[in-house]
Amino acid sequence: MSHSRFHQARAHGKVLLFTLLISLSFPIGSALTAALDPLVVTWVRYLLAALCFVVLLAGQRKLVLPSWRDLGRYTLICLPALCYFVAMFVALQETSALDASALYTTAPLISALASMLIMRRPISLLMGAALLGGMVAATLIIFRGDLGLVASLSLTPSNRLYLLGCVAMALNPILVKRYYRGESFVHLTCWTLICASVLLTLVTAPRLLAIDWLSISLPLWLGMGYLALFATALSFFLFQQGSVALQPEQVSAYTYLIPVLVLLCDQLLGASVPWQQVGWGVAGVLVTMGVMVSAPSTGSHRLGRLETKS
Repeated sequence: MSHSRFHQARAHGKVLLFTLLISLSFPIGSALTAALDPLVVTWVRYLLAALCFVVLLAGQRKLVLPSWRDLGRYTLICLPALCYFVAMFVALQETSALDASALYTTAPLISALASMLIMRRPISLLMGAALLGGMVAATLIIFRGDLGLVASLSLTPSNRLYLLGCVAMALNPILVKRYYRGESFVHLTCWTLICASVLLTLVTAPRLLAIDWLSISLPLWLGMGYLALFATALSFFLFQQGSVALQPEQVSAYTYLIPVLVLLCDQLLGASVPWQQVGWGVAGVLVTMGVMVSAPSTGSHRLGRLETKS
């Protein structure tokens, strides 16, 4: 395997691990948001994740205050994910998880279209067909093989808000790729998380003051610790490395694997999984990912030079 292909494979592996961490966070996140305000949970996970990187950089004596220009860059990078989480939590008060899952399958296709407009890079016919096929396959899994249920999906105000959040999330890998300036990924992740924490503090301040922090049980704190360390700190670090090395639509396409991984988690937890209903969807997702992994990427040689700085 050539040096470039080796780093490309590593980048795909990092995004795959990111997807796995996000998938495993769903049951924990559901349990937490049933007991606590979702925005407060999001604030805690961002703050704890940011503190992890602050401690890491301080221990290495590499914690350096960025310039105002760089802080503006890091704020732009963190905005898509923040907008998505806020839209999701507001929308889920009225919309169903099924509708939200179906709408989220549009993110990779939106990312590809945005990449064409913003980065002026054409998408091949094969890539476009794979993205469309992956969206249909993931929808088959979500609706248990009955695409007729898609007709029941209506664009209510809550669904429209969530769709805007999906558009923001689709822009995430594009903004990381566009505004990355060659700094270490530890530094990049640290300051994007700090900027996100500051913005979340401004939004959630009244809710934070209303929380009885001493009454939060140890299992809830452990759950938030997992979300902070793995589903936020580590996953953001992996996502940003993958976004620099791969094309935006390749990164976003890993979204299609989330329903498959959730099914596998359910299977491991002893739940009954209707594989006969979702088999074609799973096969379609795997074919899509095969196309995405084999497609040429940009930046993997650049990532190889920078990995030693991370």
